[in-house]
Amino acid sequence: MASKVYFIKAAVSDGEKVISDKAVKLFKAGKFAKCFAEKDFTAVKVHVGEDGNNTHIKAPCMKGLIKELLKLKTRPFLTDTNVLYPSPRHDAIGHYKVADKHGFNLETLGIPFIVAGGLVGTSEIAVEVNCEINKEVYIASDIVWCHSILAVAHFTGHLGTCAAAAIKTLGMGCASRRGKMKQHAALSLVIGDKCTLCGVCAKHCPADAITLGEIKAHIDQDKCIGCAECLAVCKFGGVEYDWHEEGEVLQKSIAEHALGALKGKQDKAAFFSFLMSITKDCDCFDTPNMPKIVDDIGILASTDPVAIDKAALDLIEAEGGKKLPQLTGYTKLNPHHQIEHAEQIGLGSTDYELIELD
Repeated sequence: MASKVYFIKAAVSDGEKVISDKAVKLFKAGKFAKCFAEKDFTAVKVHVGEDGNNTHIKAPCMKGLIKELLKLKTRPFLTDTNVLYPSPRHDAIGHYKVADKHGFNLETLGIPFIVAGGLVGTSEIAVEVNCEINKEVYIASDIVWCHSILAVAHFTGHLGTCAAAAIKTLGMGCASRRGKMKQHAALSLVIGDKCTLCGVCAKHCPADAITLGEIKAHIDQDKCIGCAECLAVCKFGGVEYDWHEEGEVLQKSIAEHALGALKGKQDKAAFFSFLMSITKDCDCFDTPNMPKIVDDIGILASTDPVAIDKAALDLIEAEGGKKLPQLTGYTKLNPHHQIEHAEQIGLGSTDYELIELD
Protein backbone atom coordinates (compact mmCIF):
# COMPACT_ATOMS: atom_id res chain seq x y z
CA MET A 1 0.00 0.00 0.00
CA ALA A 2 1.27 3.44 -0.93
CA SER A 3 2.57 5.65 1.87
CA LYS A 4 0.64 8.86 2.43
CA VAL A 5 2.52 12.10 1.89
CA TYR A 6 0.63 15.27 2.79
CA PHE A 7 1.39 18.47 0.89
CA ILE A 8 0.47 22.12 1.19
CA LYS A 9 1.70 24.98 -0.97
CA ALA A 10 3.85 27.49 0.89
CA ALA A 11 6.51 30.11 0.24
CA VAL A 12 8.89 32.24 2.29
CA SER A 13 6.81 35.24 1.22
CA ASP A 14 3.85 33.82 3.20
CA GLY A 15 5.58 34.88 6.41
CA GLU A 16 6.69 32.74 9.34
CA LYS A 17 3.29 32.71 11.11
CA VAL A 18 1.44 31.46 8.03
CA ILE A 19 4.13 28.86 7.33
CA SER A 20 3.87 27.66 10.93
CA ASP A 21 0.07 27.40 10.66
CA LYS A 22 0.35 25.44 7.41
CA ALA A 23 2.72 22.96 9.04
CA VAL A 24 0.19 22.44 11.83
CA LYS A 25 -2.51 21.82 9.23
CA LEU A 26 -0.38 19.00 7.84
CA PHE A 27 0.24 17.63 11.34
CA LYS A 28 -3.48 17.41 11.99
CA ALA A 29 -4.40 16.07 8.54
CA GLY A 30 -1.86 13.28 8.87
CA LYS A 31 -3.02 12.48 12.41
CA PHE A 32 0.62 12.52 13.50
CA ALA A 33 -0.38 12.91 17.13
CA LYS A 34 -0.52 9.11 17.24
CA CYS A 35 3.29 9.03 16.93
CA PHE A 36 3.80 10.83 20.23
CA ALA A 37 2.81 9.90 23.79
CA GLU A 38 2.57 11.75 27.07
CA LYS A 39 5.95 12.08 28.82
CA ASP A 40 7.87 11.07 25.68
CA PHE A 41 11.29 12.60 25.34
CA THR A 42 10.64 13.84 21.79
CA ALA A 43 13.63 14.86 19.68
CA VAL A 44 12.73 17.69 17.31
CA LYS A 45 15.57 17.19 14.81
CA VAL A 46 16.40 20.49 13.10
CA HIS A 47 19.25 22.19 11.26
CA VAL A 48 19.87 25.58 12.86
CA GLY A 49 21.82 26.87 9.85
CA GLU A 50 25.51 27.69 9.76
CA ASP A 51 26.52 31.02 11.25
CA GLY A 52 26.04 33.48 8.39
CA ASN A 53 23.56 31.30 6.50
CA ASN A 54 20.16 32.96 6.09
CA THR A 55 18.40 30.53 3.75
CA HIS A 56 17.77 27.85 6.38
CA ILE A 57 14.21 27.31 7.62
CA LYS A 58 13.66 29.88 10.33
CA ALA A 59 12.86 28.83 13.88
CA PRO A 60 9.42 30.53 14.11
CA CYS A 61 8.22 28.37 11.20
CA MET A 62 8.35 25.41 13.61
CA LYS A 63 6.52 27.09 16.47
CA GLY A 64 3.14 25.53 15.66
CA LEU A 65 4.51 22.00 15.43
CA ILE A 66 6.17 22.34 18.82
CA LYS A 67 2.95 23.64 20.35
CA GLU A 68 1.22 20.49 19.10
CA LEU A 69 3.82 18.35 20.86
CA LEU A 70 3.39 20.35 24.06
CA LYS A 71 -0.39 19.90 23.88
CA LEU A 72 0.23 16.15 23.81
CA LYS A 73 2.28 16.58 27.02
CA THR A 74 5.44 15.21 25.48
CA ARG A 75 8.82 16.53 26.63
CA PRO A 76 10.24 17.89 23.35
CA PHE A 77 13.71 19.25 22.81
CA LEU A 78 15.36 20.77 19.74
CA THR A 79 18.41 18.83 18.66
CA ASP A 80 21.19 18.34 16.13
CA THR A 81 24.69 16.88 16.18
CA ASN A 82 28.06 18.59 15.83
CA VAL A 83 29.79 18.76 12.45
CA LEU A 84 33.22 17.43 11.43
CA TYR A 85 34.45 20.49 9.56
CA PRO A 86 35.77 23.77 11.08
CA SER A 87 32.69 25.65 12.22
CA PRO A 88 31.19 27.18 15.36
CA ARG A 89 29.01 24.04 15.30
CA HIS A 90 32.06 21.79 15.66
CA ASP A 91 31.42 21.51 19.40
CA ALA A 92 28.34 21.80 21.58
CA ILE A 93 29.16 25.24 23.01
CA GLY A 94 29.57 26.86 19.60
CA HIS A 95 26.59 24.93 18.25
CA TYR A 96 24.40 26.17 21.08
CA LYS A 97 25.47 29.77 20.42
CA VAL A 98 24.53 29.55 16.73
CA ALA A 99 21.23 27.88 17.61
CA ASP A 100 20.46 30.63 20.10
CA LYS A 101 21.41 33.37 17.61
CA HIS A 102 19.03 31.86 15.05
CA GLY A 103 16.14 31.55 17.48
CA PHE A 104 16.28 27.82 18.21
CA ASN A 105 15.91 28.41 21.93
CA LEU A 106 13.52 28.55 24.88
CA GLU A 107 12.65 32.19 24.30
CA THR A 108 11.47 31.70 20.71
CA LEU A 109 10.12 28.14 20.69
CA GLY A 110 9.52 27.32 24.35
CA ILE A 111 11.81 24.27 24.41
CA PRO A 112 15.59 23.90 24.85
CA PHE A 113 18.24 23.11 22.26
CA ILE A 114 20.35 20.07 23.22
CA VAL A 115 23.26 18.77 21.15
CA ALA A 116 22.50 15.05 20.91
CA GLY A 117 26.08 13.78 20.74
CA GLY A 118 27.53 15.65 23.69
CA LEU A 119 30.27 18.24 23.96
CA VAL A 120 32.47 17.00 21.10
CA GLY A 121 30.20 14.47 19.40
CA THR A 122 31.53 11.35 21.13
CA SER A 123 28.46 10.48 23.21
CA GLU A 124 27.17 7.60 21.11
CA ILE A 125 25.52 4.19 21.06
CA ALA A 126 26.33 1.44 18.57
CA VAL A 127 23.14 0.26 16.88
CA GLU A 128 23.04 -3.04 15.03
CA VAL A 129 21.60 -2.78 11.50
CA ASN A 130 23.27 -5.65 9.57
CA CYS A 131 23.18 -3.89 6.22
CA GLU A 132 25.31 -4.02 3.06
CA ILE A 133 27.94 -1.52 4.21
CA ASN A 134 27.48 -1.29 7.97
CA LYS A 135 26.78 -4.08 10.44
CA GLU A 136 26.43 -1.48 13.15
CA VAL A 137 26.16 2.29 13.09
CA TYR A 138 27.06 4.92 15.67
CA ILE A 139 24.15 7.16 16.64
CA ALA A 140 24.20 10.13 19.02
CA SER A 141 23.12 8.85 22.43
CA ASP A 142 20.22 11.27 22.99
CA ILE A 143 18.69 10.18 19.67
CA VAL A 144 18.80 6.56 20.79
CA TRP A 145 17.46 7.32 24.26
CA CYS A 146 14.57 9.55 23.16
CA HIS A 147 11.16 7.93 22.74
CA SER A 148 9.97 9.67 19.57
CA ILE A 149 11.24 11.92 16.77
CA LEU A 150 9.82 14.83 14.83
CA ALA A 151 12.37 15.34 12.03
CA VAL A 152 12.19 18.67 10.24
CA ALA A 153 14.21 18.73 7.01
CA HIS A 154 14.97 21.55 4.62
CA PHE A 155 15.39 20.10 1.13
CA THR A 156 18.54 21.42 -0.53
CA GLY A 157 21.16 20.26 -2.98
CA HIS A 158 24.39 18.75 -1.67
CA LEU A 159 27.91 18.43 -3.08
CA GLY A 160 28.29 14.79 -2.01
CA THR A 161 24.76 13.37 -2.24
CA CYS A 162 23.03 15.78 -4.64
CA ALA A 163 19.97 15.83 -2.35
CA ALA A 164 19.83 16.60 1.35
CA ALA A 165 16.42 15.93 2.89
CA ALA A 166 14.72 13.57 5.36
CA ILE A 167 17.02 10.55 4.93
CA LYS A 168 20.15 12.66 5.26
CA THR A 169 18.66 14.56 8.22
CA LEU A 170 18.36 11.20 9.97
CA GLY A 171 21.51 9.47 8.73
CA MET A 172 24.14 12.16 8.88
CA GLY A 173 22.27 14.49 11.20
CA CYS A 174 21.70 11.93 13.97
CA ALA A 175 25.09 10.22 13.82
CA SER A 176 27.86 10.71 16.36
CA ARG A 177 31.26 11.97 15.30
CA ARG A 178 32.42 8.39 14.68
CA GLY A 179 29.23 7.69 12.73
CA LYS A 180 29.81 10.69 10.51
CA MET A 181 33.39 9.64 9.90
CA LYS A 182 32.26 6.13 8.93
CA GLN A 183 29.90 7.61 6.37
CA HIS A 184 32.53 9.95 4.95
CA ALA A 185 35.11 7.15 4.84
CA ALA A 186 33.67 6.25 1.45
CA LEU A 187 35.23 9.38 -0.03
CA SER A 188 38.76 9.32 -1.44
CA LEU A 189 39.86 12.88 -2.16
CA VAL A 190 43.03 13.81 -4.06
CA ILE A 191 44.63 17.05 -5.25
CA GLY A 192 44.70 17.41 -9.03
CA ASP A 193 46.67 19.51 -11.49
CA LYS A 194 44.39 22.55 -11.09
CA CYS A 195 45.83 23.21 -7.63
CA THR A 196 47.22 26.76 -7.27
CA LEU A 197 48.92 26.19 -3.89
CA CYS A 198 46.72 28.89 -2.34
CA GLY A 199 46.62 26.92 0.91
CA VAL A 200 42.92 27.40 1.63
CA CYS A 201 42.25 23.65 1.69
CA ALA A 202 45.02 23.06 4.23
CA LYS A 203 43.72 25.87 6.42
CA HIS A 204 40.22 24.38 6.51
CA CYS A 205 41.13 20.70 6.86
CA PRO A 206 39.88 19.53 10.31
CA ALA A 207 42.21 16.50 10.26
CA ASP A 208 45.41 18.37 9.32
CA ALA A 209 45.69 15.94 6.42
CA ILE A 210 46.77 18.47 3.77
CA THR A 211 50.28 19.77 3.22
CA LEU A 212 51.61 22.11 0.55
CA GLY A 213 54.30 20.76 -1.76
CA GLU A 214 56.37 22.55 -4.39
CA ILE A 215 53.90 21.93 -7.22
CA LYS A 216 50.57 21.23 -5.52
CA ALA A 217 49.01 20.31 -2.21
CA HIS A 218 48.89 16.72 -1.00
CA ILE A 219 46.27 14.83 1.03
CA ASP A 220 47.54 12.23 3.49
CA GLN A 221 45.03 9.42 3.03
CA ASP A 222 45.86 7.95 6.44
CA LYS A 223 44.72 11.17 8.11
CA CYS A 224 41.88 12.14 5.74
CA ILE A 225 38.41 11.69 7.28
CA GLY A 226 36.60 12.26 3.96
CA CYS A 227 34.61 15.26 5.19
CA ALA A 228 35.03 16.99 1.78
CA GLU A 229 35.67 20.39 3.37
CA CYS A 230 38.61 20.86 0.97
CA LEU A 231 36.27 20.19 -1.92
CA ALA A 232 33.84 22.78 -0.63
CA VAL A 233 36.38 25.58 -0.13
CA CYS A 234 38.55 25.07 -3.25
CA LYS A 235 37.66 27.70 -5.86
CA PHE A 236 39.84 26.26 -8.60
CA GLY A 237 38.61 22.69 -8.97
CA GLY A 238 41.83 21.41 -7.52
CA VAL A 239 40.25 18.68 -5.40
CA GLU A 240 39.20 15.58 -7.28
CA TYR A 241 36.80 12.83 -6.28
CA ASP A 242 35.13 9.89 -8.03
CA TRP A 243 31.58 11.15 -7.59
CA HIS A 244 29.88 8.19 -9.25
CA GLU A 245 31.45 5.32 -7.30
CA GLU A 246 32.11 6.94 -3.95
CA GLY A 247 28.94 9.06 -3.90
CA GLU A 248 26.84 5.91 -4.13
CA VAL A 249 28.60 4.32 -1.15
CA LEU A 250 28.23 7.54 0.86
CA GLN A 251 24.50 7.70 0.16
CA LYS A 252 23.97 4.04 1.03
CA SER A 253 25.84 4.49 4.30
CA ILE A 254 23.70 7.53 5.12
CA ALA A 255 20.56 5.44 4.58
CA GLU A 256 21.90 2.72 6.86
CA HIS A 257 22.64 5.25 9.61
CA ALA A 258 19.10 6.60 9.16
CA LEU A 259 17.83 3.09 9.79
CA GLY A 260 19.86 3.00 13.00
CA ALA A 261 18.53 6.38 14.14
CA LEU A 262 14.96 5.12 13.77
CA LYS A 263 15.48 1.65 15.23
CA GLY A 264 12.68 1.00 17.70
CA LYS A 265 10.91 4.20 16.68
CA GLN A 266 9.38 3.23 13.33
CA ASP A 267 5.89 4.05 14.62
CA LYS A 268 7.11 6.90 16.79
CA ALA A 269 8.40 9.29 14.15
CA ALA A 270 7.00 11.91 11.78
CA PHE A 271 8.81 13.77 9.04
CA PHE A 272 8.37 17.27 7.63
CA SER A 273 10.22 18.57 4.59
CA PHE A 274 10.24 22.27 3.74
CA LEU A 275 10.54 22.86 0.00
CA MET A 276 11.35 26.55 0.24
CA SER A 277 14.61 28.43 -0.34
CA ILE A 278 15.83 25.35 -2.20
CA THR A 279 19.51 26.08 -2.77
CA LYS A 280 22.27 24.28 -4.64
CA ASP A 281 24.16 23.61 -1.42
CA CYS A 282 23.05 22.71 2.08
CA ASP A 283 22.54 24.85 5.17
CA CYS A 284 26.06 24.00 6.41
CA PHE A 285 27.37 26.71 4.07
CA ASP A 286 27.92 30.05 5.81
CA THR A 287 27.21 31.93 2.58
CA PRO A 288 24.33 34.42 2.89
CA ASN A 289 21.60 34.79 0.27
CA MET A 290 22.42 31.63 -1.66
CA PRO A 291 20.35 31.63 -4.88
CA LYS A 292 17.39 29.26 -5.23
CA ILE A 293 17.48 26.57 -7.91
CA VAL A 294 13.66 26.54 -8.18
CA ASP A 295 10.81 28.65 -6.85
CA ASP A 296 9.32 27.85 -3.46
CA ILE A 297 6.95 24.88 -3.56
CA GLY A 298 5.53 24.05 -0.14
CA ILE A 299 5.72 21.69 2.83
CA LEU A 300 5.48 17.89 2.87
CA ALA A 301 4.70 15.63 5.83
CA SER A 302 4.66 11.85 6.24
CA THR A 303 5.47 8.98 8.58
CA ASP A 304 7.63 7.48 5.80
CA PRO A 305 11.06 9.13 5.27
CA VAL A 306 11.58 7.38 1.93
CA ALA A 307 8.20 8.39 0.53
CA ILE A 308 8.62 12.02 1.59
CA ASP A 309 12.06 12.26 -0.06
CA LYS A 310 10.76 10.68 -3.26
CA ALA A 311 7.78 13.03 -3.33
CA ALA A 312 10.00 16.04 -2.68
CA LEU A 313 12.38 15.06 -5.47
CA ASP A 314 9.48 14.60 -7.90
CA LEU A 315 7.95 17.98 -7.03
CA ILE A 316 11.25 19.83 -7.36
CA GLU A 317 12.09 18.26 -10.70
CA ALA A 318 8.60 19.01 -11.98
CA GLU A 319 8.92 22.63 -10.86
CA GLY A 320 12.40 23.03 -12.33
CA GLY A 321 11.74 21.12 -15.54
CA LYS A 322 15.03 19.25 -15.09
CA LYS A 323 16.47 16.43 -13.03
CA LEU A 324 18.02 17.48 -9.71
CA PRO A 325 21.65 16.86 -10.83
CA GLN A 326 21.10 19.36 -13.65
CA LEU A 327 19.42 21.85 -11.34
CA THR A 328 22.27 21.72 -8.81
CA GLY A 329 25.10 21.35 -11.33
CA TYR A 330 26.27 18.15 -9.60
CA THR A 331 25.68 16.20 -12.77
CA LYS A 332 27.79 13.19 -11.80
CA LEU A 333 25.65 12.46 -8.73
CA ASN A 334 22.50 10.37 -8.56
CA PRO A 335 20.22 11.30 -5.61
CA HIS A 336 18.22 8.10 -6.08
CA HIS A 337 20.99 5.99 -4.53
CA GLN A 338 20.00 6.98 -0.99
CA ILE A 339 16.27 6.65 -1.69
CA GLU A 340 16.48 3.27 -3.39
CA HIS A 341 18.85 1.81 -0.80
CA ALA A 342 16.69 3.13 2.02
CA GLU A 343 13.74 1.30 0.51
CA GLN A 344 15.76 -1.91 0.09
CA ILE A 345 16.78 -1.98 3.77
CA GLY A 346 13.21 -1.43 4.94
CA LEU A 347 13.29 2.23 5.89
CA GLY A 348 10.19 3.03 3.82
CA SER A 349 8.63 2.92 0.36
CA THR A 350 9.02 4.93 -2.84
CA ASP A 351 5.36 4.16 -3.59
CA TYR A 352 3.44 7.14 -2.26
CA GLU A 353 0.09 8.88 -2.48
CA LEU A 354 0.32 12.68 -2.52
CA ILE A 355 -2.54 14.28 -0.60
CA GLU A 356 -2.73 18.02 -1.24
CA LEU A 357 -4.39 20.32 1.26
CA ASP A 358 -5.94 23.69 0.48
